[in-house]
Amino acid sequence: MIELKATYTASPNKRLSILATPTRPLSGAWADDLAALNDAFATPGSHEVRFRSPFGWMQGVLHEKNALRDRRRAFEGYVWFQSPAPSTTP
Repeated sequence: MIELKATYTASPNKRLSILATPTRPLSGAWADDLAALNDAFATPGSHEVRFRSPFGWMQGVLHEKNALRDRRRAFEGYVWFQSPAPSTTP
């Protein structure tokens, strides 16, 4: 599972899209996340991710979408909120 360091917001239908080639150069956590995704997707297939959203931790499965015509290469998939850990206090 890839744990992303930056905070991302999924769309209302719980879809997350991250452009692999942004128009502006990235720095900090976003650059690290993009490098981690590029390394992981060197092997084809889908990969599980975990990240922080403004509303809590989310996880999901991302797939690589290759560029077609006007579109740029992106990582896309559906995500969901993580269930909270069971409480050990009575």
